Amino acid sequence: MSPRRRAMLLMLGFVTLWALIEAMAAHVLRRYSPYQVVWTRYAVHLLLMLLVWGWRQPATLWRTGRPVFQLARSLLMLGMPASWIIGTQLGVQGNTLMAIFWLSPLFIVVLSHLFLRERASAPVWAATGIACLGALLMHEPGALSPPGLLLFPFGMALCFSLYVVMTRSLRSETTRTNLFYTALGVFLVLTPFMPAVWQAPQSRDLLVMVGIGVLGYATLYLLDRMAAAAPLSVSAPFAYLQVAFTVVLLAGMGHHDMSIRRIALGLVLIGGAALFVWMREPQLQVREAAAARPIS
Repeated sequence: MSPRRRAMLLMLGFVTLWALIEAMAAHVLRRYSPYQVVWTRYAVHLLLMLLVWGWRQPATLWRTGRPVFQLARSLLMLGMPASWIIGTQLGVQGNTLMAIFWLSPLFIVVLSHLFLRERASAPVWAATGIACLGALLMHEPGALSPPGLLLFPFGMALCFSLYVVMTRSLRSETTRTNLFYTALGVFLVLTPFMPAVWQAPQSRDLLVMVGIGVLGYATLYLLDRMAAAAPLSVSAPFAYLQVAFTVVLLAGMGHHDMSIRRIALGLVLIGGAALFVWMREPQLQVREAAAARPIS
């Protein structure tokens, strides 16, 4: 299998687990502070890594030649949920937040061009744009928010896009190190605030939060390997499958009131764009001067 198709499959795995995490989080976010849920996710992530590697090879977790870059990238994983939380609290409608957030795969293509010197071909741009239209169909923006509040959904999109691009630029580092720093930065920043928001979870809710942490680790592992496998542009259209999976999951749980017609059309656009990129992979032109990195 070519590195590009491997990257597409890794992105598919990433968005599948991400959609599952979103469905699980919907269960606990109604009863607990979102910051508590985020902190617990990354605390479990850190604990898992320390249990597996910390007692045998602890230095392999934090040994890096770019500690400042690693921690800056980690803070993007705090900025993304924080932007969603603050935007929601200030009254930005959920569909508006997500409609703007799902510009992020397009941002990935743009940012990878600016910072990684990727040169995506017209079919890649077209597929990403068509998939974006499908996402907008399933997240139709609501009432127009004040322009200042739109900074929060744009902040979400930029945090995610920059995280992916920075992960690609860290492919000379081990996956183990990258994932350790991703969790460490969020954990360190949020820990001092936990006493103010902490609510003792019920046993079932605690299991859900721990599950989110374990799946969150697996999700970020797949994202890291995807970013290392091939130029980011080729897998960008596959990111929109997360929208499709999440909408289908939530609709099945009775948490979505969108019309079947809009869901069906969105699924066709997103699925069609992903299938097009997969089938055209041998002909896709995306150039980047890049070296492979070891898997850890």
